[in-house]
Amino acid sequence: MKKYLALLLSLLLLVSCFVGCGKTEETGEPDLVVWTGYEEGTPSYDAACEMIEKFEESRGVEIEVMHYGRDLQTVLYAALDANERIDVFPVGSTLQLHSQYDHTLDITEYLENSDMREHSYPILLQTISDVSVQNGDGEGKYHAIPTLSSFGAYWYNKEAFEKAGITETPVTIEEFEAVCDKLVAAGYAPIALDGAYAPTTFGIYCGRLVGEEAIGEMIENGGFAENERFVDLCQRMIDWRAKGYFDPNAPAEFPASQNKIGLTGEVVMVSCGLWLPGEVEEMTGATIDWGSFAYPIDPDFEDGTTGASVSCTCNCININCADPDLAWDYVTYMATGEANKAITDADVYLVDDMQMEPLPRFVEAQQIIANMTENINYAGGLHNDPDIKTSINEVAVNLMAGVYATGEEAAAAFDAVVS
Repeated sequence: MKKYLALLLSLLLLVSCFVGCGKTEETGEPDLVVWTGYEEGTPSYDAACEMIEKFEESRGVEIEVMHYGRDLQTVLYAALDANERIDVFPVGSTLQLHSQYDHTLDITEYLENSDMREHSYPILLQTISDVSVQNGDGEGKYHAIPTLSSFGAYWYNKEAFEKAGITETPVTIEEFEAVCDKLVAAGYAPIALDGAYAPTTFGIYCGRLVGEEAIGEMIENGGFAENERFVDLCQRMIDWRAKGYFDPNAPAEFPASQNKIGLTGEVVMVSCGLWLPGEVEEMTGATIDWGSFAYPIDPDFEDGTTGASVSCTCNCININCADPDLAWDYVTYMATGEANKAITDADVYLVDDMQMEPLPRFVEAQQIIANMTENINYAGGLHNDPDIKTSINEVAVNLMAGVYATGEEAAAAFDAVVS
């Protein structure tokens, strides 16, 4: 089996060389072997190839590049375990960084002796450092460099805000409701809501307005109906539906509700990740002037810190890399400046160098992540127990669909799942 695996990996490596965009010598070893997840034929692939070639020319080095696209993680794990030469490799999320942690080089000293803190969003570096803490390395350690961020926010149609007379984005939950009232008065359904995103949207509100720790405790031991803040939050969702804040057919089957932002213009806002603007425009063919704002807070409960569920694609240096200095030069080059902007702009995404100007639709999103101080667990703790996740999601969808008459009734439904 080991011989077969080694042969298979060797064949994969040979095939990959034909789709690499880096130059390699016909004789001798390349200076770096880099694996990527860029998909051949995509704009980001073309931009990455161009930037890697510029790096080679400017440094006078040869890089062997293998692009595996969506198959990367499947092939990468086996190759790392087989000690194949891979000097730099990406992980698609901080969760994947956990799984490959033992293969990654501690780059803390490199980072502290560089200007990366002036370029990377602090919350992303903190999220990467948290992985080191969870792996027993203590605080202030880093095993990756962020290259593509992911976080949740509210996305809205600026034209609709302008027509409704809304001049500022909301910060507090009361301000958010005032925005919704103005949109309703102007003839809009303020919030798009699809069943696929409804549970996580409600979960983020749980994390912001009830507290992630409290939600986690109730998922484990029950007590939703005894938690006044949770009951109030459920009642708020019921009231929002009664006031016409949600798209009338929501929660709809994905992506019917969010697509109305592009298809009819009658729905204005949606809670989702950075991919949302491109997703809606690709499915509807619409061109929208997008804006974004952070999830609203209750100032009587929180101190005003900005939080969302945050993750990022990262580049890692293999712990067995023979030239970590060159590898560090490469990963920082790809994470900053012209290279990072070219690649992220090509995929219509937020640039991860906060010193670079983002695409117009991400101007407000850059401000959100630059000021973010808290990483909220995905779904605000509602998904802490995978065994009841499906049932919890059903109750959350029913809540936002108007099934329950009161907040107390909805909270009791959550308790019934946990018991």
